[in-house]
Amino acid sequence: MGAGPVALLLGMSTGNLMIAGVMQRLGIRSAYIIGVGVAAFGWISAGFVQGLVQFMSAMALAGFGIGMATIVPGIALISQTFHKRKGLAMALFIGACGFASATMPMLSSELIGALGWHRTFWAMGVVTALACLFLLRKWPRGIKDEPGDSAAQDHAQKRGLGRKETFRLPAYWMLAFALTLSQLCMNGVLFNTIAFLRKGGFDQATAVRIYGIANFMSLPGLMIGGYVSDKVNARLLLPIILLLQAIGTAGLLGIGSPIWNPYAVVVFALIWGGVAGLPAQAGSMLLGEIIGQRAYTAMLGVVFTINGFVGAMAPALVGWAYEKTHGYAWPISMLALFCLLAAAASLFCRSGHEPNGTTFAAPAH
Repeated sequence: MGAGPVALLLGMSTGNLMIAGVMQRLGIRSAYIIGVGVAAFGWISAGFVQGLVQFMSAMALAGFGIGMATIVPGIALISQTFHKRKGLAMALFIGACGFASATMPMLSSELIGALGWHRTFWAMGVVTALACLFLLRKWPRGIKDEPGDSAAQDHAQKRGLGRKETFRLPAYWMLAFALTLSQLCMNGVLFNTIAFLRKGGFDQATAVRIYGIANFMSLPGLMIGGYVSDKVNARLLLPIILLLQAIGTAGLLGIGSPIWNPYAVVVFALIWGGVAGLPAQAGSMLLGEIIGQRAYTAMLGVVFTINGFVGAMAPALVGWAYEKTHGYAWPISMLALFCLLAAAASLFCRSGHEPNGTTFAAPAH
């Protein structure tokens, strides 16, 4: 059962790593077409599979295309073209991705019930291809095709550290460490919340409702966070976000207590849910402040690849800790502590410098 998602994740991670080179050589529109085409081919192929190896191959293809056509190129395009409202634009983009992730499982379940899984995969492939045709005219061939001051955009693209310089920059690895820990903790909670709430005495319907409210809160949280991030430096904002994630995670420890139950639910749903999408948004902005735009897409892809691999281990690690301790208190406590560690690590993310000594930090608004 887990082979398909693992192959999908591996494909997405590979796509995240390769997208920078493809964009540099062919342009963002061509990279988008290739990514969508591979994803559509993967979904359609999945409808014809006859065995596990074929299914994993189809999922890997779909994941590779998704990685090339979604998060990394989308954030890179926003980072290099939106200047006055970059944080809000990035928040809207991540929120849309989160909304799709929350609704697609339900839609897929309905489609499988109505069409069967073969036709559902075919339908997904066709819809993916049609979406590409619909959006194709909206995508620029390259960053320079966007309206605005082309000279300023050229200068912004050339400013920044190269890949080798970034790999030697401690602040980059501190940011990658902080975001990876945050993603590990986010997934550890995300995939175990309903089981934890059931263990705390809630029935299935109530547990699902609380989980749904927490997920919904990420949308207004992203809007507020995106607006604030256009006013406040990301280096100051990210530690606060990770601290709030730690508080929201620790709030789960009150579940099961007759006295603390309602407060624990509110803290978890409002605080944890409210910041669920913000580490990726603030972290992506902080990366631009640290290294500039020259190697931004490639280095963002590396961070997201690390996040994907390590974050995928979270459900298994929490399950292992639960089996060892016969409860969720210890794993939840450790996740909250890891969030605090991530917040502390993010304090050491300092902007890089150009040879003349100037920094890449965004100007104050």
